Amino acid sequence: MASGDLVGVITEIVPTATLGASEDTRADASTPVGHTPVWDFDDTAIEYLDIHGYLFGYDGGGLTVLHPWTATDTTVTPHSAAWGGAFRAIAEGAEDMDASHTYDYNPVVDEEAGASGQTSIATITFTDGADMDSLADGINFVYRVRRDPTNGSDNLTGDAELWASRIQIKET
Repeated sequence: MASGDLVGVITEIVPTATLGASEDTRADASTPVGHTPVWDFDDTAIEYLDIHGYLFGYDGGGLTVLHPWTATDTTVTPHSAAWGGAFRAIAEGAEDMDASHTYDYNPVVDEEAGASGQTSIATITFTDGADMDSLADGINFVYRVRRDPTNGSDNLTGDAELWASRIQIKET
């Protein structure tokens, strides 16, 4: 595949057993009311979400992960949220899922363009190799995303809502 092509296939989205983001929905103003599934990340503690999947058609050019999100804060504009992402490669016969794994996060502070409810896209890039736990084509992974409200650039009061089912993983 070429740069910009989708190469990540998401199979499951689950909160971590501790400090996990909360599953929620965002209601719109339609009749009948529509709901968009989101994951709420608090403004008081670092919270996490695990996205399971595998790479398909990846040629080794690095990865770019796009995180759509919205804010619930209506007091501060523009809103900024500090996100981080890290990969864990799960190669068959090579990764003990009972062992601990150290996630090395690539950070980004993303500024939401406008009012509460307007979608923004936080973009995190990874270079091929150790930066993404040596993940390769056909290998399963856990992509762990976090919000770090303790980062001084995160000014969002209230939840940051991650649209996790719409995350895109592209070849860089």
